[in-house]
Amino acid sequence: MAALDPLVPSGGPLPPEERRRAARHLLLESFGPAAQARLASARVLVVGAGGLGSPVLQYLAAAGVGTLGVLDDDVVEESNLQRQVLHGAGDVGSPKTASAAAALRTLRPDVRVVEHGVRLDASNARSLMEAYDLVVDGCDTFATRYAVSDAAVALGLPVVWGSVLGWDGQVAVWWSAAPDGLALTYPDVFGPAPSEEGETCATAGVLSPACGVVGATMAVEAVKLLTGTGDVALGRLLVYDARTSTWNAVELTPPSAATGPVAHSEAPNRATSPLTTVPEGALVLDVGPAAGGAAPGAVWVRLEDLAAGEHPPELVGHPHDAPVVVVCPHGLRSRGAATLLAADGWTDVRAVAAAPL
Repeated sequence: MAALDPLVPSGGPLPPEERRRAARHLLLESFGPAAQARLASARVLVVGAGGLGSPVLQYLAAAGVGTLGVLDDDVVEESNLQRQVLHGAGDVGSPKTASAAAALRTLRPDVRVVEHGVRLDASNARSLMEAYDLVVDGCDTFATRYAVSDAAVALGLPVVWGSVLGWDGQVAVWWSAAPDGLALTYPDVFGPAPSEEGETCATAGVLSPACGVVGATMAVEAVKLLTGTGDVALGRLLVYDARTSTWNAVELTPPSAATGPVAHSEAPNRATSPLTTVPEGALVLDVGPAAGGAAPGAVWVRLEDLAAGEHPPELVGHPHDAPVVVVCPHGLRSRGAATLLAADGWTDVRAVAAAPL
């Protein structure tokens, strides 16, 4: 499709120092000072300052976006540092919004950063988003994605969306007001909101540089939308496979009442099997988010500790060829734990779901 009209009007001539800093943009064919001036006037809200939000925020700040909203209610944890490159070891324990704002101002002192240290949901999404020209959604929960989508439809805002899990990533642009029959939203493609959350990096893992690839692509789409340059990924789902370093574009069409959603829902995979009986001689490990009595006699252990190779005494004394049953409420954390235990030498590991008793 041809380039869209720019989302942001030109804010007038750039000062000499900004032209010097953005010189490589000004040399681009079909970009130049007018597009750079639009970036300087742009207001972009980035939802999530984690694995995807980090490269998005870095590149948008460096590209010259004038105002960046950073929305995240979390604090920096040590396990974030593997992929959330906006934060450093000295930021552990700090709010992600504060850490991100400091890093962005170091990168570009004149950028305006607005910190939103809250969780976006249906009750506040519209008020948080209405001050911006564009939303970039790099969150990792269904609840937030659907709240962003609903508010964006109400406000007529485009959303650059991305996700990454394991070795795989996806990028798309959703916009209920898009021209040329390309008015697609996240629910149009993935269906209604599921009743429960799916796998996350905390349960399935993620390749660190894949976050950079997907996040940088999201930043590219944002720049094209803001400036009216390039071919925006409307009506296409961009799918990245880090195993082969390849991208594929899936063509999308607006759904009809007869056909329903364009693609399958991102609803989570269910557990491999219910916890009905425990094999004789098995050690039962509970890797739920909190000790919840998933099974009688289960040993609770944090998934993060297993990842660090810190095994509870009961596991250390358990023979490597004896059965281990790993449980959690939905079977997601337990699958990740089973992968870790297999890598550490236990040969008979079963991951199951078991709601807390």
